Amino acid sequence: MMRNRMAAAGLLLTVAACTSVRDVHPAHFIPQHGPALVWVTTTSRAVVGIALPRIDGDTLRGMWVRSRKPVAIPLNGVQTMQAKAPSPVRTAILVGTLGLVAGGTIWFMTQRNLGPAEFACVNPIEEEC
Repeated sequence: MMRNRMAAAGLLLTVAACTSVRDVHPAHFIPQHGPALVWVTTTSRAVVGIALPRIDGDTLRGMWVRSRKPVAIPLNGVQTMQAKAPSPVRTAILVGTLGLVAGGTIWFMTQRNLGPAEFACVNPIEEEC
């Protein structure tokens, strides 16, 4: 059971490490990535969470996060939009770190049994090791 929890935690951290919340362009990002949730800052400086966003002509449509009521915001009324997006830099850092940890672990496991020659047990049957 503990291994399952550790595997799930590792998977969650891996997924989190490969994405970041960043500013995106609504008209390009939503059709390409189909995010489940975006955060929109309108030209009136209101921050709105929109679930299941979609672009319909020149309008951003979706559901208000809090009330689950439909919402429509003209794209010219969107000042900025943020969403979880793939992060190649974070992914590269994660892969590099995992590679270093794996390499270090393998090196440690192969080196820990090696010691000075005078301590090596040549014939374990005749000698006490």
